[in-house]
Amino acid sequence: MTTALDDPERVRAALRDWIAERLPADRPAAVHGVEVSELASPGAGQSSETVLFSVSWREGRRDRTGRYVLRCQPRANQIFLDADVGREFRVLQALGAGSGVPVPPVLGAEPDPGVLGVPFFVMARVAGTVPQGKPSIHTVGWLPTLTAGRRARLWSGALDTLVAVHRVDWRSAHAFLLEPDGEETDLAGHVERLARWYRWVTGGRAFPVTDAALEHVVATAPTVSAGEPVLVWGDARVGNMIFRDDLSVAAAIDWELATIGPAGLDLGHWLFFDQLLTEASGVDRLAGFPDRATTIARYRERSGRPVDDVGWFETLAALFTATTVIRQADIGVGQGRLAPDTRLGHDNAITRVLARDLGLPLPELSRDWLAHRHAIPPIPPKRAAWT
Repeated sequence: MTTALDDPERVRAALRDWIAERLPADRPAAVHGVEVSELASPGAGQSSETVLFSVSWREGRRDRTGRYVLRCQPRANQIFLDADVGREFRVLQALGAGSGVPVPPVLGAEPDPGVLGVPFFVMARVAGTVPQGKPSIHTVGWLPTLTAGRRARLWSGALDTLVAVHRVDWRSAHAFLLEPDGEETDLAGHVERLARWYRWVTGGRAFPVTDAALEHVVATAPTVSAGEPVLVWGDARVGNMIFRDDLSVAAAIDWELATIGPAGLDLGHWLFFDQLLTEASGVDRLAGFPDRATTIARYRERSGRPVDDVGWFETLAALFTATTVIRQADIGVGQGRLAPDTRLGHDNAITRVLARDLGLPLPELSRDWLAHRHAIPPIPPKRAAWT
């Protein structure tokens, strides 16, 4: 489907008119001469279409500028079954209203696809650095240039941000994330939505390791201690935070998977990604980043939440992440970037971790995975289950 997003000039014109109507909202002086420039892709993210751009305008007699981020509803090749940028906008809007969680300020949302061809929202671009890099933020990019003490400060602030998310009074600010019938989201409901999405992604094809992982989480979910529901970030990790020069957290980003549910969903996600970027990728942990046991202990201490069955939540996060890789592989095949017989979705570091924890034969790493991650990770020793 062709939309304004395929034509930069049309994007500039559409955004110029749309933003011109919103800039005066909290400014008494007349706004005129609005111009949009510097459209660019951030080179990260895999679900919603994201465009960075700049705006200049005249406010009375003053020249003003701003830097913004455009988040669009996926047009095709979506990763998730129920993508909804309007929902993400509402999450950010509520968080920005004094929640204690730093997030980018939002400018506005547009549900009408007539403007750009798809629904979208616009938020301010927050200055700072996002840890990124393959095969791991522990080997390339910004983190390795810091001292151990500065990394420890960064990590501590990042964990405090996760704790702050779980302290949000979601009943007053994010009740719209509840199920349509107003019922609180329990763990069984979350697992069922994951299973529905997994079946949509796999389309009846056999994926032995992830099929077994889904069977495992469905069968064992009733025995897991969920605890009191919290606002769940949905993609909680250091790589989804923007850090200031003093290493404090300027903003937590990527809220499209936010929901209401057990805190273990976020903690398990955080711990799984930490494992994926270190031992599962054959990468030594940078000094200053605590190990798994210390992270769990510090989260429990700072949050006051027990969060039991952490290992189960890590397995759930691994299954979730492996499913995104299956979907990415299918998109790559459809775009001609990968061969139809690619093993990317079957044989990768994530399915190796799942196979290890489920006692299954370890898959070999596919060439496409190695090209994707630029690494050859060994499989770490099996961890004690459900600790």
